Amino acid sequence: MNIAFQGLANLGNALLLMLLGLVGIFVVMIVLLAVIVLLNKTTEKKDKDGGDGAPQ
Repeated sequence: MNIAFQGLANLGNALLLMLLGLVGIFVVMIVLLAVIVLLNKTTEKKDKDGGDGAPQ
């Protein structure tokens, strides 16, 4: 019975897969942030007096 530890052979593949997963998470977070910023810019209320909303 020949049992060999193959863990180090697959370490590079495991690290590459983990890297791709982390990059995917960050890409999705950046896309969501961009959509939120874009929606905030397009739907912000305009003041009639042109001020910052502070009472005078």
